[in-house]
Amino acid sequence: MLFLLCFGYVRAREQISIFPVLSKKQYFAVLDDYPRGKARTYQVVCRLINTDLKIVAYLPKNNAVSKAKPGDILCFDGLPELIKNEGNPYEFNYSNYLNNKKIGYRIFLKENNFHLLAGFRQLNISHRALILRENLIEKLHGSGIADDHVHLISSISFGARDEVDKETIQSFTNTGVIHVLAVSGMNVGLIFVILDFLFRFLKNGFGGNILHTLIILLGIWSYALLTGMSASILRAAMMFSFLIIGKALHRNSNIFNSLAVSAFLLIAWDPSMIWDVGFQLSYAAVLAIVVIQPYIYKWLIFKSVLFDKIWLLLSVTFAAQIGTLPFTLCYFHQFPVYFWLANLAVIPMVTWILYLTFVVVFLSFISGLLTSIFAFVLDWSVRMVLISVNFTEQLPHAVLKGLYPSVIQIILLVLIVVLSYGFFRLRKVRILQGIVLLAIMLSITTIIGSYKRLTRAEIIFFNIPGTRAMALTSGSKSIVLYDHSLLASEKLSYYMKPYFGERRIRNAEIFLLSDSLRLRGKDIFVNGNLIFFKGVRLFVQPIDDVDKSQVNQVFFPDIIWLNDIKAVGIANNTVPLAKVILYHSTVQVEQDIHVLAHQQHFNIIEAVQLEIQSGFHVGNQKVSCNYFNKSD
Repeated sequence: MLFLLCFGYVRAREQISIFPVLSKKQYFAVLDDYPRGKARTYQVVCRLINTDLKIVAYLPKNNAVSKAKPGDILCFDGLPELIKNEGNPYEFNYSNYLNNKKIGYRIFLKENNFHLLAGFRQLNISHRALILRENLIEKLHGSGIADDHVHLISSISFGARDEVDKETIQSFTNTGVIHVLAVSGMNVGLIFVILDFLFRFLKNGFGGNILHTLIILLGIWSYALLTGMSASILRAAMMFSFLIIGKALHRNSNIFNSLAVSAFLLIAWDPSMIWDVGFQLSYAAVLAIVVIQPYIYKWLIFKSVLFDKIWLLLSVTFAAQIGTLPFTLCYFHQFPVYFWLANLAVIPMVTWILYLTFVVVFLSFISGLLTSIFAFVLDWSVRMVLISVNFTEQLPHAVLKGLYPSVIQIILLVLIVVLSYGFFRLRKVRILQGIVLLAIMLSITTIIGSYKRLTRAEIIFFNIPGTRAMALTSGSKSIVLYDHSLLASEKLSYYMKPYFGERRIRNAEIFLLSDSLRLRGKDIFVNGNLIFFKGVRLFVQPIDDVDKSQVNQVFFPDIIWLNDIKAVGIANNTVPLAKVILYHSTVQVEQDIHVLAHQQHFNIIEAVQLEIQSGFHVGNQKVSCNYFNKSD
């Protein structure tokens, strides 16, 4: 155990990605994937030659880029910048997400500072697998299936999810069947069944059992490579490998040992995989199915074979949903009410689609007529899946949204699930008492959290490119003020949605600062750039020039929010008065604001939280101010 602990520590340290600051010069990089079309650019992940450093490059849309393939060489001039988060409240940690994939930089390139080297390629086995997958998908496109249906089939069968539109993904998420778009155990099981059927005859010859086992293992891992080696497919391939090897050795495998050793080997190979959402959901679902499903299945007994199969599928669905519930609440903040109905309709159809996909691809090399016939059936099968998903999504109260449990609540929920399993198995009163105690603790934490939300008063200064924006929050109500009329409301909502969700904001109003003149409410009064909120006085420097005397003669602010650090001259006149100075700068300019030595000052390179404590005055520590993520 000591050896394993030390091995794990060393391995994890080796996997920590350190991304040095790069200089501006000419670089050569190998494309690791096909370019993905965005609104105005192509996005492609590439690796700098002779290094392990990966870059997300954004290239202009042109014919050469659209035809680029994995393994192509990209030559460019520029300065790759480190990928950083904006530092806004509760935002998705995009930097860590990419860093775990060994991607640390991004660069935006124009037509005149990059080109693809014709005739030069560096292909590895992953690149060849991606090219093969793309060729198979092209076979589906050429079979007459609708393009949007091909994208869905490609996700279900080959793990190519990038082209599936966001609306479809959201519909599958809302109905609790998003897992069918991730290649997993069902796909690997299909490969196993097909290969076992085709090569079963080998078992009769000398050494045939070993050859049969090797062919199936090669087929399963080739399919895993073809589909992109996601966490769920790796888990399934690893577990099926143990099952197959066990059968070859005439030994029965234990599902718990298979789960444990597969997780151990995957984490030993890549420790960062433990943070992968697919890894967590996959193992949680399988463990719940193995542990909980048999007990759920025993609740009802049907003599009819049909009803027994339906109940078997439902029991598996319920068990998987219980196992993944803490993770879905933590990551997706919603619960699909009719997940059981959607899975009952979709899973059999998806299994059928998997078989048909391989049939259509196989026939595309042999007969055009047979390909068209089976492609027609496949196209309609996908159509039926979409109809089922859309029908379920339209049912009343299909999705419970806005679920933001705290970490403590998630832990308590997991403990309740574990003890509930123990109670159904052991039937001991002490376990039931533990469940009741945990439920009471969960209720108390919920009540405390609700009280904090209702009594909260704060101002959040967001770091949003292209504008200044702040949210003045009192309880479950928030008023947002921003100063750039050209900023799209969708972009503003994108940055603030996580904050509104976590803070349970039920009533959010958004105003341009120039349109909020004479805005009055119970806790707020706005007069141009002068703002009173909960007794705090705030001066927001306008975008254009401002008369410096306005600050001193008209308004004695507690907080000054500068439009630019160059406007520090305004702060010079008001330094004795202001308690907090806020400014924007992309570089360190401490030497330019030495006049602020006796005041709190914050560069809004990430969000700043100003918390207001009721019952005190500003001079008596009524206001506490810090970076929201406490990374000062």
